[in-house]
Amino acid sequence: MYELHKLLWDIRKDPELAESFRADPTPILDEYGLEGDAREAMATLDFKKLHEIGANPYLIYFCAIQLRVDRAEYYAQIREEKN
Repeated sequence: MYELHKLLWDIRKDPELAESFRADPTPILDEYGLEGDAREAMATLDFKKLHEIGANPYLIYFCAIQLRVDRAEYYAQIREEKN
């Protein structure tokens, strides 16, 4: 979980990292050593899954903002609303 939280924090604080992640998340996921559910959730920006596996909600939310995820889309995903 530490690696996931570190990535969420770093994306939140580093616009260049966020831009790189948006362009191609794979090398960054490799660099942070994410595997399994955490890797899949980050690769697909599955914020509901991140919550379910125990990631810090504050870090998830502000990472999503830095990744330019629409807030309405973020909340719809968390609430499991269908578009």
